[in-house]
Amino acid sequence: MRGIRWIVMGSLIAGCAGAAATNVRPPLAAKLSPSAKTGAPVPLHVDPNAKVILSNAANLPAASYSGVQATRGKEVYESTCGTCHQPGQLIGQAFVESWNDRRVWDFFSLVRGTMPLDNPGGLKPEEYLDVVAYLLQSNHAAAGADSLKADTTAMRGTKIAVRFP
Repeated sequence: MRGIRWIVMGSLIAGCAGAAATNVRPPLAAKLSPSAKTGAPVPLHVDPNAKVILSNAANLPAASYSGVQATRGKEVYESTCGTCHQPGQLIGQAFVESWNDRRVWDFFSLVRGTMPLDNPGGLKPEEYLDVVAYLLQSNHAAAGADSLKADTTAMRGTKIAVRFP
């Protein structure tokens, strides 16, 4: 009995889908004629007191990371990031040109908010910091005594100081 019920239901669904496909109306096509009245233009408001944070952070101190942190970051990078990013894609001249003298926060927030592609933000904050430390080390940034911290103010107050050998 259940089998017959499924066959009948399937026939009804298929019949409805077929009928809907043959009875499709084209979407409304709105055309704006030269004589159309569009209303008053909307004025743009500009805040003269707005502050713009420049991405160039050349005057800031270089970010500090520890070698242990970079080692952990290499493991995370190889197991998570390396599945999509080709070897050397984020290491070398292109990375230096794109990220040197920019705030660590800019890079960290981009990576944390967009990676991995199949689960953005899916890693622990420490894992993202470790990956950033690994990429700093791989792009010849000098290691420091302190490791990168998940402190927004500190990351905005330091820059990526990398170079191509």
